[in-house]
Amino acid sequence: MSARSTVLRGRRMAVAQMLDTCTIGDLGEVATDPDDGAVTTPIVPVYPDPEWPDDHPWKHGPCKVQTWEAQESNPEAGGAVLTVQRYAVHTPVGSFAPQIGHVVEIGTAALDPNLTGRRYRVVALLHKTLATAYRLGVLED
Repeated sequence: MSARSTVLRGRRMAVAQMLDTCTIGDLGEVATDPDDGAVTTPIVPVYPDPEWPDDHPWKHGPCKVQTWEAQESNPEAGGAVLTVQRYAVHTPVGSFAPQIGHVVEIGTAALDPNLTGRRYRVVALLHKTLATAYRLGVLED
């Protein structure tokens, strides 16, 4: 079996494991709801691409959230101790051009309801030649 066919098979298997959905992009303008005063910052999506047709296989932004490492860090800032845990968000290879600073918002989570609505900031791009998924290094916002 060639490296190409092995990677393509691995990509199909990786997408099959992406049970959650997400939106990834840049933050839009802050908006305040006039009725309840709720402040929101929408994401201007680059993934899934809003121009994709309804039958596009990635129309709903398949993804998978993984922990990056089992080791957290506890930096001190302004007299407070913070806990920072790194995660990775996996998306299909070629689904978009990820950038440092993009924001990821989990839309649906098939097996962990506590993931829904979480937002992460992309801090590392983990590209490689034989990638079966884009693995984005992220921190929770």
